[in-house]
Amino acid sequence: MTHFKTELTYFRAFICILIVLVHILTQYMGHVEDSETSELKLLYYIQNIIIFATPSFIILSQLLTTLNYKTVDRHYLWKRVKYILCPYILVGTFYAYSEHKITGNTFTEEWWKSVILGHWHGYFILIIMQFFVLSYLVYKGSPRIFDSKIVLVLSFIVQFSFLHLYNENAVFAKYFTAFYPFSENTCILGWIFFFFMGRYIGRRYHQIIQFLNLHIFIVLGVAILSYLGFVVFSHHVYWYVTSFSAGLMCYSSVMFLLLLGVATHFNTLFYSSVQLISTFSFFIYLLHPIIIDSLYNYFAAFTDMTLVFLALALLFTLGICIGVGLLLRQFRVCRFVVGRQPYKMHVDYE
Repeated sequence: MTHFKTELTYFRAFICILIVLVHILTQYMGHVEDSETSELKLLYYIQNIIIFATPSFIILSQLLTTLNYKTVDRHYLWKRVKYILCPYILVGTFYAYSEHKITGNTFTEEWWKSVILGHWHGYFILIIMQFFVLSYLVYKGSPRIFDSKIVLVLSFIVQFSFLHLYNENAVFAKYFTAFYPFSENTCILGWIFFFFMGRYIGRRYHQIIQFLNLHIFIVLGVAILSYLGFVVFSHHVYWYVTSFSAGLMCYSSVMFLLLLGVATHFNTLFYSSVQLISTFSFFIYLLHPIIIDSLYNYFAAFTDMTLVFLALALLFTLGICIGVGLLLRQFRVCRFVVGRQPYKMHVDYE
């Protein structure tokens, strides 16, 4: 049974907007001259402030599964194959064909690299599918593992250790890359804590929401301290931003809680628009990087007015993705492209 919670509609819309904004800023950063060091640093730190949205989406997927399903069985896994993996393959195939036309590489090479190995922006779907299989195995064994604080702490240690070694130890990274043929971003060890965190929050959802409502400013303070810790103690490469980083783990976790707490205070504000973004968020995640480069080129004339440029790029990116999604939604077969969510949720067009 699905439990409708307004705050999660807002939350999903918020992180969707932030992910799109991260990629818009990435496009913007790619056109900054190397000599403009101060602007590059500013963009780098701004992106790292909002890049918690990527792990937040992964945490949210597990939170929602915990809230809405008492168990994970084969029927559940099959539905995820149809409505999550199929869109991944179909949109990924379109992306691979586009890259084939642009780069001149063979379509087979591009398809294998993108869809199978995960070297494209849709890699997170491969992580989530691994999580679904892991959930199935845990439910077959002992679901009480999801209630264990010890498992939560151990998963944090595993993820932190793996990410630290991969990003800081060249020898480890070399051997790992030789052993693991897929994109490093798809390795479950780099996200395992977020898996257990999402499950843990889902099983204690009401208690955690109550805590956030009472102590939101404490969470805000911890988030600020976590980000300052990242700024001070992490090694920074100002032209490269990633959430696949040990230095951002604490910050991303706390920001998930902070944004969730903030979302509980929204009930009706722009709800129709928020619901549209939330409903089509999965399709937006898959489609927006394909069109964002063309939109950047069109709106590049506004880059001297940064806020105007960001607002226009964000508006048109979301608008195009949702518009295409609404059109595809009219055809039942397109649930294998846009996902199931647009078909089972009521969308208010007014």
